[in-house]
Amino acid sequence: MASLTTERLLLCPYTKADLDDLMSLCSDPLVQPLVIHDDVAPRSPKFRDRLHLSMERAAFAVIIRLRSTGEFMGQAMITVTNTKKFLEGSFAICLLPRFWNNGYGTEATHYMVDYSFRWFDLQKISLMVLSSNLRAITVYQKIGFRIEGRKWRFRWMSGRWDDIFLMCIPYEEWAARESQWTLGADAIYHHIRPCSLCSPVFRPHYYLHSDYYQ
Repeated sequence: MASLTTERLLLCPYTKADLDDLMSLCSDPLVQPLVIHDDVAPRSPKFRDRLHLSMERAAFAVIIRLRSTGEFMGQAMITVTNTKKFLEGSFAICLLPRFWNNGYGTEATHYMVDYSFRWFDLQKISLMVLSSNLRAITVYQKIGFRIEGRKWRFRWMSGRWDDIFLMCIPYEEWAARESQWTLGADAIYHHIRPCSLCSPVFRPHYYLHSDYYQ
């Protein structure tokens, strides 16, 4: 199956063979406290099943690998909901700690947000992040996300309460920045053919461009 590429990363289709790497990622003691919807606790077989389903059901789910070596780095996904008025995407990303602070998260987030706005007809992409996760907040703000709400006292951790920021980037704000954003050369190929990383639910969208590749 084909992968998408950025300058330094491979965004690969998820398969069940990736579950061991994903379990190691989600069990990392530095990563666990940053995962919004899960308690900090040993991971069970049920968690493994839930992890598999979340990757399978996402509209756009990728395994992130280092382009130079193919080494596993983490995962990212866009899930899509229909609000009756428009389609909204929900973004999540998680990297192993040894890859933090090198711009990899920014590179992957930038690509996936750009790609999703271009090809999924989304009107908004949202995310949730713990208020203590200043590294991630900085990345999201760099891409163009802004804080639209705050859920107070979400989790008691390390002797204090942690809040959640709700962040979003509307289509109009992305479009205003579009001229500053670029895609990898190989992405043009995927823009005119169904992408193997995307849920089959969204693949018919690509066939609107069938005149380009017949």
